[in-house]
Amino acid sequence: MKILLVNDEFYTTGASIALLRLAERLVLNHEVEVLPRIDGDGPIRQKYEELGIPIVKDAGQPDVVVSNCVLSGHFVGEGGLKCPIIWWIHEAEIGRDLIMRYPNTASGFKGASHIVFQTEFQRIVYGSFLFDAQAEVHVLPFWNDAIYRQEDLQPKPKNKKRIVCIGTIESRKRTEDVVMAVNALDTTLRNEIEVVFIGKYLGMATGPYQLAEALPERYRMLGELPNEETLRYLASADAYVLASSSESQPLTIWESFELEVPVCLSNLSTYRHIGLQHGVNALLHPVGDISLLASNLRTVLSDEDVRRRIVRAGKSMLLKRLTNDWADQFERIILRAQTLSEIKKLGY
Repeated sequence: MKILLVNDEFYTTGASIALLRLAERLVLNHEVEVLPRIDGDGPIRQKYEELGIPIVKDAGQPDVVVSNCVLSGHFVGEGGLKCPIIWWIHEAEIGRDLIMRYPNTASGFKGASHIVFQTEFQRIVYGSFLFDAQAEVHVLPFWNDAIYRQEDLQPKPKNKKRIVCIGTIESRKRTEDVVMAVNALDTTLRNEIEVVFIGKYLGMATGPYQLAEALPERYRMLGELPNEETLRYLASADAYVLASSSESQPLTIWESFELEVPVCLSNLSTYRHIGLQHGVNALLHPVGDISLLASNLRTVLSDEDVRRRIVRAGKSMLLKRLTNDWADQFERIILRAQTLSEIKKLGY
């Protein structure tokens, strides 16, 4: 089967890693090509090239298309008339907001033959667009297996307590909240901490950015790193923090669970659907509540009993999810899309 993967961009995000992992599976049995929505360089492009997967400039005539991310909706709306398209939507509330900003994106709900979400929460978020869509809707949680490929995942050396934040540095990720929460800790604890930010820099509020810039030994901005290096930093962390205002199902949470790193997260609705609970397998704070984030950091960095309990519960939750092979299930969705397309061509 000839399969076209429509990628968003080639810099490292959870969505781009997800499509790459799917490509690694599909290329074993199918002819695979990648069409970027926004062309350019980046670590993910290099990975496709290493797999021998061609990066093309037009759609051609594939049997099935897998289109990644909500902003590819316009492509899905137009291309769905020519061949079956599986629209893989990773965004939650931010995706709905993007549709409001770019209304032609909504045509994807009419054009897609299948829509794949990561969580039931996304089905709720996009409910008004789904009510008359003809697409089959699937909820398929995804996780990154890069951890299990490394025979010897050596944590990065450190001489301080390390907080790790992974993801694009932008307003949605609320990176500034982490800077200000650490700054709010008492002097003794604050002096024992370094915060490592890994991800492409797009922007941060002026005050927190100036604070971080003035204290580079405490707030380290490392930019994009290869996945293997990122995991080495995460393996060395005393806490992983994601203070975002909107998420779907971040890969880094599952990676933290596997590496037995406690997570401090904003209390997003999607996390309840995943099964995250404050004080059970994570420490949660309301979005933007810097004081409570600081309190959670103080707890997880100082209370070994709390730390032990939440990392054990997190890993237990992950291991139960790993009993399902998400890539195998996704490939079955692709095969179903292609089969139904062939049946339709026969007039049935």
